[in-house]
Amino acid sequence: MSEPLESQDPLVEPEPVLVPGKDNDSLAGLREQAQDIINEVLSGTEPSGEHLRAKLRASIARHPGFPELALLEHLMNRASGS
Repeated sequence: MSEPLESQDPLVEPEPVLVPGKDNDSLAGLREQAQDIINEVLSGTEPSGEHLRAKLRASIARHPGFPELALLEHLMNRASGS
């Protein structure tokens, strides 16, 4: 079995790797959690949140089948003020 390659540059972060857990697949669990968060946000009814819900729906449309990416994009845009 080969060892994972490590960067010699201490400023370069290694790419994250999702490893299957003992009882379930980590990626499937992450996707389920992301979808639960998305569903909760989209179920909101307050008029002041409609703009954010519309932006989240746009992120979902750009990442069909990948709720974790849609949620990540949405949160990153919020953090950057977009």
